[in-house]
Amino acid sequence: MKLSIISFTTKGALLSEKIENLLSGSDFECTLYSACSFVDSQNIQKTNEPLSEWCQKRFEEKSAILFISALGIAVRGISSCVKDKLKDVPVMVVDENAGFVIPVLSGHVGGGNELSEKIASLLNAKAVITTATDINNKFAVDIFAKKNDLFISDKSGIAGVSAKILEGIDVKISVDDSVLFDKDSLPEGLSLVHYDKDEFYDVIVTKDDSKHNASLVLLTKDYILGIGCKKGKSFAEIEEFVKEFLKENSIDINRVSRIASIDLKKDEEGIKEFSEKYGIPFVTFSAEELNSLHGDFSSSDFVSKVTGVDNVSERAALFASGCNGKLIVEKTVSDGKTLALAEKETNILFE
Repeated sequence: MKLSIISFTTKGALLSEKIENLLSGSDFECTLYSACSFVDSQNIQKTNEPLSEWCQKRFEEKSAILFISALGIAVRGISSCVKDKLKDVPVMVVDENAGFVIPVLSGHVGGGNELSEKIASLLNAKAVITTATDINNKFAVDIFAKKNDLFISDKSGIAGVSAKILEGIDVKISVDDSVLFDKDSLPEGLSLVHYDKDEFYDVIVTKDDSKHNASLVLLTKDYILGIGCKKGKSFAEIEEFVKEFLKENSIDINRVSRIASIDLKKDEEGIKEFSEKYGIPFVTFSAEELNSLHGDFSSSDFVSKVTGVDNVSERAALFASGCNGKLIVEKTVSDGKTLALAEKETNILFE
């Protein structure tokens, strides 16, 4: 996860370096910035551009933001960037005395609350969490969706479901029979009901992306897109090919949970850009891992000589789908690019 840390004083700059060191070895890719002319550190990038423009660039590159500043500075900086609670990046503030860490934006889906608590723990500070479901220790449907890799088809339903839970009103939830879960693990406030198309539900967890009579529809992301390509294929080429492939197979891109390939392609810019634009994680595997799969794959001697694997897209899709996954669309080829599709088993957890 990208994390951009911006400070405005020399004391704040020192704290930013401390936070970077504390996060070293984690999954965070930290970049430090300072708007203070007195800061002299090769580890910190100087910036004198308007703060709103700086923030806009961070939003565009999908980087979380940590302000070491007053809360008001952060609010003014991001005010023109805020668009969608499901897509906005997490934004947090820590005071330069490292006493408090405050999630400002995208606390649930973006992970701002969780990240704030992590940073606060490292600094021996206090995380100031204000979201109602958290402070009342209630089920949060948007966090549930994020942790279970479910697509929220209409974010407007989140508030109504959360309001019912906070008011102690039972929330009716229906889950597809093909989705695995522990029926005894439902949290307080949720009532499991069998699906009937003529009934109204508060929440539906489903594989069916047609219209439902519900406040909130959560679609399972069952599909893994396996991809292979010749070196240097552009983002535009890959995007067009993927869209055509998914359309031909009647798959909504929002139901794709991963893009998978061989590790030789981990730095392929066209694939990485596509992954970032659509928010679909890109995972890669070694030739040894892919060759460990047994099955009938569409083999290519040329691909085998170049990569050490007879088929990248099919094997990568199947490997990423897990032990109970299955290949549902075999390799499709177009001008040096290949795609395949696997379906994984869906198992959700109520925590």
